[in-house]
This record gives sequence, structure tokens and C-alpha cells, in this order.
Amino acid sequence: MAPMESSPEDQANEPQSAEEWKARGGEAYARKDWQEAANCYTAALERCQPDSDLALTCLNNRAACHNQQGHYVEVIQDTSKVIKQQPANMKALLRRMVALDTVGGRTEEALRDASAILTMEPKNSHALQIVAKKRKNLTKANELPTPPPGCPEVSVAVFLFSEDHPLQCYSCLRSLRRHLKCARLQVTVLWQAADRSCFHSYQLLQSLPEINTIKYGEVAWVEASKGKLFDSLSRSLNRLSVEGMRHVLLLSDTAVFHSDVDMASASAVLSERREAFAVRLDLNPRISHFPEALLYASSPHLKPFASNASLAVWKRQYDASKQAYEAVPRESGWNEILNWTASLVRVEQVQHFFSALRPPLDTVREIDEKAADWLSRRQRMKQSEVSHRTACFVEPVLVTLSAERFKSSAEADSLLRSHLHRSWGPGSGPGGKDRFEELASKLAWSQREISTYFQNVKPTEDLPPDLDALLEPERYRELYLDSVELPLTLSVPGLPQQLVDQPLVSWLVPARNAEDFLLHCLQSIEAQVKIAAGAFEVVVVEDASEDGSAAILQKYAESRPYVRIIDNGGVQMGVAGSLAEGWRHCRGHFIARLDADDEAEPDRLLKQLSFMEQHPSISVLGGRVLPFFTEQRKFTVERVAKKENGRLVASVWREFHGQQTSRKREQLTIVRKGDKVVVAEGPAEYLGCQVLQVGEESMALHPEKWQKAFSDVQGLRGEVILQRSDGVEPARGSQWLHPCLVKAASIFEDCIEGTTAMLRRAHFGEESPFPREEAEGHWCCLALASHQHAANLADPLVRKRRHENNRAARDEAGILESKYAAIQFHLTKVHAVDVDMHDAAALLNFRGPRTPEQGEKLLRVLEKVERTIFAEDIRPQDPAAHTDFLEEFVHGREAALERAIVSLRMRFKALHEEVAAVITSVPEHSPRQHRSRTPPR
Repeated sequence: MAPMESSPEDQANEPQSAEEWKARGGEAYARKDWQEAANCYTAALERCQPDSDLALTCLNNRAACHNQQGHYVEVIQDTSKVIKQQPANMKALLRRMVALDTVGGRTEEALRDASAILTMEPKNSHALQIVAKKRKNLTKANELPTPPPGCPEVSVAVFLFSEDHPLQCYSCLRSLRRHLKCARLQVTVLWQAADRSCFHSYQLLQSLPEINTIKYGEVAWVEASKGKLFDSLSRSLNRLSVEGMRHVLLLSDTAVFHSDVDMASASAVLSERREAFAVRLDLNPRISHFPEALLYASSPHLKPFASNASLAVWKRQYDASKQAYEAVPRESGWNEILNWTASLVRVEQVQHFFSALRPPLDTVREIDEKAADWLSRRQRMKQSEVSHRTACFVEPVLVTLSAERFKSSAEADSLLRSHLHRSWGPGSGPGGKDRFEELASKLAWSQREISTYFQNVKPTEDLPPDLDALLEPERYRELYLDSVELPLTLSVPGLPQQLVDQPLVSWLVPARNAEDFLLHCLQSIEAQVKIAAGAFEVVVVEDASEDGSAAILQKYAESRPYVRIIDNGGVQMGVAGSLAEGWRHCRGHFIARLDADDEAEPDRLLKQLSFMEQHPSISVLGGRVLPFFTEQRKFTVERVAKKENGRLVASVWREFHGQQTSRKREQLTIVRKGDKVVVAEGPAEYLGCQVLQVGEESMALHPEKWQKAFSDVQGLRGEVILQRSDGVEPARGSQWLHPCLVKAASIFEDCIEGTTAMLRRAHFGEESPFPREEAEGHWCCLALASHQHAANLADPLVRKRRHENNRAARDEAGILESKYAAIQFHLTKVHAVDVDMHDAAALLNFRGPRTPEQGEKLLRVLEKVERTIFAEDIRPQDPAAHTDFLEEFVHGREAALERAIVSLRMRFKALHEEVAAVITSVPEHSPRQHRSRTPPR
């Protein structure tokens, strides 16, 4: 629009330059003279370069004038010119978005502008209004298609990143379709291909039916060529926000799923727990090795997710002493805030940190590094913007496979072509024909293009077994894996072979005064899954019990020839003596310890035997326990009444238990379930309790006499003893899993939970490895020879009972002293250092030194122990001495293991420095008495 004609006098005063016309337009705008301002900006545009910053500013200002006048078409024209030159111009985007929304019929264009605005300013109210309007329209009943029957209610977006890895992308999508359950999936594959052959393979994968059809969901492909990844990801994120998606799974093509994943439960963690930042699918309690960070770190304290026990939540650790503006080393391992391998996060949180990043960011690694730094700083703010908790599944669901096996992306791509040739080539169709024509029609390729794609494939060439690892990841389900990244391997050993004349496993159970728990213990042994009949025997050492344990064992063994009872002849030998005696009678290749008051998990043998077969260098294997509490309760029976359905209703007087000291009358319904007699109905403190004894009649010996026994004690003529059990608590056990770390940490703690231990008989011979000490397990672990190794599983193997007569509490002082002696003996005999019981006490459980002199002495001892372990187990001078162990546990992990072992000494050094800061050292000849104190525990 041209400026108005003026008189000669006015023309003499008219501005001559574009800057002057722009300034006059600003004055008119301030007077709210919109038309005059628009004319001035038009005059300025006629006098400046079209693509200059001044021209773009004038266009933007003229658009503002048109907007005030309601000329929305002109607004769209001017702002579009600005956005073409400056895509991130916020004012132009806002004005065009509002104009597009106002003119009607151009909602989708307005949404695109809203997406761009929300990327830069996630809380912009104008853009959010446009998005909310779109969502409102989408929720109208006449616009929503009827979901198919059985369609999940939860929707999850998936961003799969792939760069020159079409083979890995193919395997990841195959496993994703097979194992991601309970959610509608909206998968977006963001791919880059610098290699020409990979480019063609990605094009083929985009139309391949076997990876692009999901029962409940869809797959979209976005080419994020170099320099466009940031923009592609930004647009995809904004689309999710517009469509109302709440959670997105960030996935790398190196991850393949081998087990079903309940995505609805994972999504529920983020919905119900605002303090949870992400759900890490690549982590589980077994993971302790992080190769990229050269880190060994076992799982922190995990708390079960209240709504679903298959998930656990933990709190990440970070350096809170540093301010947000200070640079710190990147958090890694279990403390990493966001990992792009397989993490479920909220869309709004990704948008929040993504809006702070600035291009160019051409690769996922660059985005990851920038995002990690930004999130770390936000986490350390006074009012943290990043929640400090993360969740994971308790059981492994995927593996991350390293691509180092392939020399180049072209080699991996050739394997993909060979596999597809077998799937669609000669022999795949009816009559032995190929299906290339069908494939061409699905891809919209010509026959010539199909032939060119497969021209270098040799049909007769055998495919390497590594390819099966990618295409059939379910095989990894049977392996115990402790690293977040694995080489391609398919070594799945299975279970050890059993000899005809010997059992595979001997259960060794020392028992004394355990009549209330013995049957539970023995029944848990019988309940082992996937273990063939006759594969184990049970050796119970009856240690001069003073209750009914011997009678219960005798009755139990009558119909079970694989149960053998070893009688100590009425002489109490203690746990260690009973184990030594029982060892001589065990015939199995493996000895599985179990205390008489504990219960084995159903898959304990399966897990331990699989690991032992997978790692033949391991001599002792332990695991974690699930503690639970039991207590006895008593009542007397006033009268009973029998019911037709076999139940018995009793009117009883409850006796003292717990904090309750008053008698009270109750009515209970009692029923027999199998070999157990339980309370089926009654007050909460009795509900579900098992009846142990009625008068003089033991229900473990004669459960069939339960009704007669209740009839005999009615009229308050005898007591009834019940056993109440609480639910299991979170798993507990040593954090040290790797054999080298168990060896190093054994001078600080008893790393192997005795009741979970399995020993390889061939590594010990006929002589028992358990010395006659109260801390027999700790002695056994510290007495291992250089060729013997102990390790732990992260899985819970035993339900460990806590009750009023627990040996650990009853003999606590004796066990503690025995542990001191074990540490002293080990350091003196094995490492040839001069230590006493006081030194051992300072080391056990990191109690800390009593004096600075003692601390300095023990630090020198720990340095010597470190050097010995490094020289014998991590970097031996003669690697041929134990090649199997080095190959299984050490190769490629040397630096991470050394760092973890040194961290033990540094932890003790921190205690020493704390003591040295508060205790004054005095010369030996000083008349003043030495002052010492016990440091905080």
C-alpha cells in the first residue's frame, strides 16, 4: 500500500531513508494510527534491500498494523515472508498463528506454527490455546473412530533412532512388535544414512510388512538427514503434544527386546508418581557394569512400585554441593538422568529440555550430551526442576547389543540383504518359487530395482550365527547378564548334565529346634521349577533338637527316598559342625545350602545351576534374600461346632501376644487346606494364620487329626498355637556381585548370604570348606584359594525368616567376633600383614579406625591387598593360569574393576580423615593418655 499524496511543503519534510520511514511508522503506531503506520512501513520497504534485517522488521511491524485493523490475509502474507527468512522469529509465528486460526479453514497450518512456538517456549499461552482447541475437536464423539475390541486404553509414542544401522533397526522393530504389550504404539523411526547401500535398505524397510504392521498402533518413518535431525525431532515432539500423547519411549536401534513389556504399567509409574523422571527399560537389578563410563556399580536401594511389584523405583545420587552454574562430571550408571537407549519419559519434560537446546545438533549423541548437561544443572538448582527418582522393571526385558562385531555398516547391511533374500527369494513361495514380485508390489519397486538390491547376495552362503542373536533375541532370556551392553553372542549353555548314579544337587540343611518351620523349608525344595525328578537329594543334619523336629523329619523321609537324615548322635555340633558332617554325606555335583527356618524361591536351582554352567570358573554362588517376619499366637478353645462343608467354628479366648495383654473372646472358622490347617475367617490378627499345635497334637505330624484335636481341647483344656507370617520385604543382600569385587569386599563384610550359597563340589573335594566357626560363611569365602572364586546373583533366591529365636540375633556377639577373626586370619596368612582383632573390627562393615595411626596402618594394608588382587585376578603376569575366568569376567572390564576396588579404600580413607580431624595424636612417651573414640557408624 503506497503512502498518501502530500503537498510540496510536506514533501520537503518527508523522510528520505528507510530508517527514517521506519521511525515515523513507530510514532504512528504509538498514536494507534494503524493505517498511517502501515503506510510508513510500506515506504520503508520500498527503500531497503528485500532480505535485509530492516526489511524483515518492517514486514513484521506492518503485519502488526494489519492485525489491529483485522486484515488477516495481509498479516499472513507479511509474516510468511519473515518466517521464510527467519523460521524462529517468535513474533511472526505468533501473528501468523493467530491470523490462520481466525480466518478459519486453516487450523492445521495454525497448529504447525503452534508446534514451532511450543518448541521454543513450551508455556506460551496463545499456542496452548490453539492446541487445546484442536484437542477439543478431536474428542468429539463424531470424529473419534470406534476402537477395536481389546484395544488398550494407554497410548505410548516411540522414537526409534537409527544411524547407518538398517540391520539393527530391522531387528529392533521386529522385537518391539513382538514384546511391547498393553498399549497403543505410535512408532516414529528417525533414520540417517550416510552410506548409499544403507539408504536403499532404509527405503525398503519403510514398506516391509513384517515390521510396519502393529496390531494396535502404527509406524512412521522420518528421514533425518545430516543437519535436519534437530528439526525433525522437534516437529515430531510437537505433534505428540498436539495429539495429547503424554509419554514417549526414546529407543536406540542397539536395543532388542527378549521378554514382554507391560507398557501400561510403565506408563502408570509416570502418571502416578510425579517424582519419577523416567522408566529405564535397559536397567534391572542385575546390571552392574557400564562399559562406556568404565563403571561398576550395583543397583541402589530399590523400592517396589506400589501398584505393580514388577517395577521398582530408586532415588538417583548427584553432587548437591555444586551450584547449577558449575560444571560437573556427567552422572552415569544408575545415577544417569536420561539415557537414550530405552527410556520412557513424559513428553512435556522432553519438550522442556529440548526447548533449551540450540542447533546445529546432527546426531543423537550430540543431543544426548547437551541434554545431559542441561538436566544436570537443572537438577542442582535450589528449586530443582528435575525429579530425582527413576524406575525400572525388576526382571530383564531387553539387551543392548554392540555393533563392534561388524567392521562397517556395509557389512551389516549385506547381512540384512542376505536375510531378506532368504525370506523372499527362491524357496520362500509356493512350489519353491521366489516372492520377489510380491515384494516389488508392496514396495512399489520395479523388478529391476529388486534385482539390483539383491545382486551381490550369494544364496548358498551360510549366514553367521551372530545374525540369529539379532533376529531371535529371546535366547538371551536364559542368560544372566550384568552389563548394559553386550557383544553379539549365542552361547546359551542351559543346565548341567546329571550323571546316572549321582544326583546333580545335594541340598544341605542343618536343623535344630525347627519343628515350626521344617515342613515349609522342605516343601520349598520340592517346589523347584524346571528341575527333573531325581535331579537332587536332600541331606538334613538333625543337630540334637529338643522339640519335635526329629519326628517330623522321620515322617517326611518315609515316603521320600531322596531325603536322608543325618543324626549327630545327640551331640549338638552347631551350624558349622552340622555342615561339615553333612558335607561328607552329600553326593551331588553342587551343594546348595539352606537354613531350616528359610524357604527357597521356586526358581532358585534353575538360576544358580544356569549361572554355574554358564561360568565354570565359579566355586561359590550366592544371592539376595527376601526377609519376612513370623510370630506365634495362642488361644484357648471354649467350644467348637462342626459344619457340613468340613469347616469348624470355634469360640476361643485369645491369649497374650504382641503388645496386647488382655484376654478377649473371638469366633474363628478353621479349615484344612492340603497338609495345612489355617484360620479362614476371624479377626485380622488371626486371619490366614496356620495352626501348628492343638494341645499335645502336632499338626505337622498329624494334620488329619485336626478336628478331633480341637474337640479334645474345648472347654479351655489346652492351648492352640498359631503361626502368623507377614508379606516379604524388599530384597536384601550384598551389593558386591562380581567375583573380583566379592574378593576385595570380603575384608569389609560377609558378602555371601549363607543360606543362599551353592558350592561346586569339584572345586573343594571331600573336605568341607566350612570351618567350625560361628561365622562359617565368612570364613569359607575368605579361605578360597586363588583359583577359586565367589560371586553373587542380584536375584532373590531365598525367603529368609525372622522370628524370636533367630540364630543371627541370638548369637550376634559370637558371630561378630568370629568375623573379626576371619578377617585377621585372612590378612595375616594370605597377605602377610601384621593386623590384630582391633584392626579387623575397624575394617568390618566400614566401622572405621579408632586412632589416626590405626587408620594410616590399615590404608597401607588395603593398598597391598589391592595390588595383590590386581596382579592375581585382573592383570595377571601369567594369563594362562586361569584363562576361563579372565575371559568370562575380566577382559574388557579391567579399568572398571580397578576403579571399583580402589573406591573401597577411598571409602575407608574418608573415615580415617574424619577421625584424624577430631583426634589428637600424641607421642608414645607423652604422659598424656591416648584419646580415641568410635567414629559415627
